Amino acid sequence: MAVASLAVLALLALTMIEAMRGSTRSARAELDRARLTAAADAGVALAVQGLAQASPSRRWRPDGQIREVSFEGAQLEIRIEDERGKVSLNAINSQEVEALFAAFGLQGAELEEARDAFLDWRDQDELPRPRGRERADYRADGVRPRDGPLRSNGELAAIPAIGPDLAARMDPFVSVYTPDRLPFDPTFASPLAKRVMAETEFEDRVDGVAVTAGGLTEELSGRVDDGVTGRPLRVRVTARSGDGAAARRDVVIELTGNPARPYVVRGRD
Repeated sequence: MAVASLAVLALLALTMIEAMRGSTRSARAELDRARLTAAADAGVALAVQGLAQASPSRRWRPDGQIREVSFEGAQLEIRIEDERGKVSLNAINSQEVEALFAAFGLQGAELEEARDAFLDWRDQDELPRPRGRERADYRADGVRPRDGPLRSNGELAAIPAIGPDLAARMDPFVSVYTPDRLPFDPTFASPLAKRVMAETEFEDRVDGVAVTAGGLTEELSGRVDDGVTGRPLRVRVTARSGDGAAARRDVVIELTGNPARPYVVRGRD
């Protein structure tokens, strides 16, 4: 009986030790995740710092290039994209919508269906286009169309004629964050976006003052345009640890030029 009791106690002790080891591993994993998340957040701050450099030669450009930075044991990949250099989902007309889907390989009836369904998703009436869909057509699927400006690129996936796969391919080239007052700017745009917007005039006027591809003129902004302040910029950060774990941040920011509040967040994906 004594030997049996010792065996039971030993088994209980081993069970407690394994439980403690499991708790320790879990706590360590949570700590590692927290560190990676903090590093990803730091990557956004580093992007803002780079964008706000006073010297044009040192200032980071929203050119979509990956910048690699080491931070507190994590490797950061930081990419900054100019949302004004993307196709504005809420501003393009029917011709530009058709050019957008054609750029991704759609043609014939497939292209017409995607074009009409997208335009019906965005407009506020209940009159479907020849190959489009309105609210009544989505009811059986439990989907409610926006019937107004899109709030995220992800909404494209909910349109059956587009779907998740095509929406994911389109995501790097389209935006919902371009204000109506700011026109498409080809400076940092991809060749695909430039082709889609080929018919767009890259110069407009706001309140009687010219707005050019480079940004607002000095008369309108009160300062020489630095190319980044006041425009929507997407910052994508991936933080990786040595064991392959990763944390990501994907935010749209706008630099304010105010040192007390250097930037505001316009959106998160």
